[in-house]
Amino acid sequence: MYLAKVIGKVVSVLKHPAYQDRTLLLVQPLSLRSELVRTPTIAVDYVGAGEGDTVIVGAGPGVAQEVFGIENAPMRELIMGIVDHFDVEFLEETKWHE
Repeated sequence: MYLAKVIGKVVSVLKHPAYQDRTLLLVQPLSLRSELVRTPTIAVDYVGAGEGDTVIVGAGPGVAQEVFGIENAPMRELIMGIVDHFDVEFLEETKWHE
């Protein structure tokens, strides 16, 4: 699981049957300092997220199969929650090297 920012919606005329009636969103992974990192990816929305939302993304084999009950779901990443707020307490940089 990781945090991500929703940066757009993906529209497709032709879809695999597993994607019918599902919203696909473009998400950009976030660091714990809320900085955009890595390459954006497409995730299946399960919670009604929208552009600009910070979300929890579950990635891995079987996640979508478990949630949607689809036997052969070609889904890798799934938006599983919308984050209202999160706090991370960082140690001083010098403490990391002790």
